[in-house]
Amino acid sequence: MRWTEKDIKQYLPEKEYIDTLLIPMIPFDPASDQMMGKQAFQREINQIFTNLIEKEYRGRIFLAPEYYYISGTAETEVSRLNSWISQFRKQPFKHVFLLTFDAKWKKHEDELTGKLLWVPAIQSGNIQSTETQSFVKEQAGQISELIQAYW
Repeated sequence: MRWTEKDIKQYLPEKEYIDTLLIPMIPFDPASDQMMGKQAFQREINQIFTNLIEKEYRGRIFLAPEYYYISGTAETEVSRLNSWISQFRKQPFKHVFLLTFDAKWKKHEDELTGKLLWVPAIQSGNIQSTETQSFVKEQAGQISELIQAYW
């Protein structure tokens, strides 16, 4: 289920069965022309990943709105992110996963109240290419297996 009016209406009466939250984490740096393209591409890849996982586990996973943060601020974002997770846990979600391509979050993994799922990403390319689609499907399958291991 997703953060849409239609899905929320379905989620509310069924929330006891939807025990897992997936939060896509998206860095952005509007001050850097060089980073903007790379981060926009990674956001698109993240959306494809999370949509594949949500679709596979529809009725078990709730896909949260994207969590945006300024690139390079993971140290200062930990408490804000944990606060965000705390609000979602009131639903209650038993499992909270944070999906990111930003390796800097690995340094703060132990400080987070959700499980960090870090995936090394393609830095750029054609989102529609066979190579990119194949990579995404393979990695999404591995992420799905990891999520299942926590259930």
